[in-house]
Amino acid sequence: MIDLFMPIRSFLKFGNVCTDNNVFRMHYKATVIMLLVFTLLVTSKQFFGEPIHCMTQDKADNKEAINSYCWIYGTYTLRSRFLGEEGKHMAYLGIGPDRGVPNEQLKHTYYQWVCFVLLGQAMMFYTPRYLWKIWEGGRLKVLASDLASPMVTKDWSEYRRGELISYLSYTNIYTHNMYALRYTFCEILNLANVVGQIFLLDLFLGGAFRNYGTAVAAFSHAYQVPSNFMDFASVNPMDEFFPKLTKCFYRMYGPSGTIEVKDRLCVLPLNIVNEKIFVILWFWLIFLALLSTIAVLFRILVLSLPPLRTYLIMGQVRYVKRRVVTKIVKRFSFGDWFILYLLGKNMNPIIYKDLIIELSKELESKPLMV
Repeated sequence: MIDLFMPIRSFLKFGNVCTDNNVFRMHYKATVIMLLVFTLLVTSKQFFGEPIHCMTQDKADNKEAINSYCWIYGTYTLRSRFLGEEGKHMAYLGIGPDRGVPNEQLKHTYYQWVCFVLLGQAMMFYTPRYLWKIWEGGRLKVLASDLASPMVTKDWSEYRRGELISYLSYTNIYTHNMYALRYTFCEILNLANVVGQIFLLDLFLGGAFRNYGTAVAAFSHAYQVPSNFMDFASVNPMDEFFPKLTKCFYRMYGPSGTIEVKDRLCVLPLNIVNEKIFVILWFWLIFLALLSTIAVLFRILVLSLPPLRTYLIMGQVRYVKRRVVTKIVKRFSFGDWFILYLLGKNMNPIIYKDLIIELSKELESKPLMV
């Protein structure tokens, strides 16, 4: 079983240089790992065997052919057979005689596409990270290389300090706006992606996903209430949208050449996993969408409010007066500040403090560029 998850190890590694924030990493690490694990689970036969088993008592029937047919063309349950008592009003939940009522059948054809949808989601969640890696181009790694050590090393020499200060205050000042805006675009893309995934899953499940998590939570709460207060008319959303037992009919020619319609019960073992997967995804995507919204709003505030940028830099250094940091923020564009802020996440605090102080002195000695 451990070998099954070996390909995911690369996503568990953290780079030496941090070029994003925790919310960004929740998209391309936590979510991608989760989706890849789910994909491996639903495609691994060693845990659940064949994805569908259709029952037949006719020895002339080809079981493998029936299983393949029902897997390809889908199965169904009956809406009216979810209410009542099993063994009395219906054989099993959703299973019973079809009375030919319009829209009575609830079709289930999604299960053959679940693994592809989960894999596609993983790729879409990694796309903003892929774009940012291309646009970032390893710039921060070059600037902060070997400066993250807890001990102040020989790498922080007078020459290295002067080189970095020159880069930030003279050589490349006012040239990082596009760098910062591209990162902001990737954050917005993360938000758009997670919201879009919610709607795509709802479309994929035929409108069942939008309220799936709340319906499961409400049913679970009602199930814990004493029986005299419980509403027996409620239906478990997991059984309704991810049934473990369904029906499948197919047509074949009889001995006289007439068409015979045969009805078979089919067991879907994978739905015991699918129902949990989509509950977890519902709560995770909602949570991630809220966090991503907050992250984008915060980025807009940082872009609009220079005093907020000052407080963020001061949160990275100790024993530095506010006027020193304010002087830098006033002279820097948003992109320059963003590079400086990222450097603070990847440098030894002592080195970073020294950089801030020397950078402030350098900017004070230079005339303001208009």
